[in-house]
Amino acid sequence: MFKWFQTVVAALALAGLQWLGDALVAFLGWPLPGSLLGLLILFGALAWRGSVPQSLEVVTAPLLRHLMLFLIPSVAAVGLYGGLLSQHLLVFVLAATGVTALTIAATGWTLHRLMRGRQP
Repeated sequence: MFKWFQTVVAALALAGLQWLGDALVAFLGWPLPGSLLGLLILFGALAWRGSVPQSLEVVTAPLLRHLMLFLIPSVAAVGLYGGLLSQHLLVFVLAATGVTALTIAATGWTLHRLMRGRQP
């Protein structure tokens, strides 16, 4: 019963962080998605803690396993706004390529920092 309670608390914490991010973005007038701010708050808390709590891992593992389901609306939007994308194809390709390169570089840098001093 206690494990079930921890899982519910972890799920509510994730929802609460998204709500907090949305509230902060609305209050501060920042031009970014509130869920992104909530994710950054979660990242900071996990980095400060140094590990992922088991209850949070139980909640997030199924979500990560089925991550592609969360991308279906994005794929549908590409199909729906194909004409608009074709008008701005160069900007879209440059932005997608730049963000992908930045993500790869940030991931590599983070992994390098985390693995420093550990035996392979």
